[in-house]
Amino acid sequence: MFTHQGSMVRVGRKPVLSYVVACVTLLNSGKREIMVRARGRSIPKAIDTVRMLRKSFVKELTIKSVDIGSEAVKRYDGRAGSISTIEITLSKDASSMQKETAF
Repeated sequence: MFTHQGSMVRVGRKPVLSYVVACVTLLNSGKREIMVRARGRSIPKAIDTVRMLRKSFVKELTIKSVDIGSEAVKRYDGRAGSISTIEITLSKDASSMQKETAF
């Protein structure tokens, strides 16, 4: 499992394009692998982020893994509950990184 915090984008309430820009920034800073992580109602937004990123911005990006699960949370009324999670690990091809640094 991918655990490096500096390469993770947590998807929440902001617009999708904000997360796409965060991913592009990480990739342009030299990261070869990034993780897009979301919980609960933000899961569809994480999927939209990855689709937009791959379709419009970084075409050579590949999906390395998709992990789904749930986390135990404590609700406001004190009861225990669970919330769904998704972690999408994206990898940029090494040959495309060499092409970019050749200029």
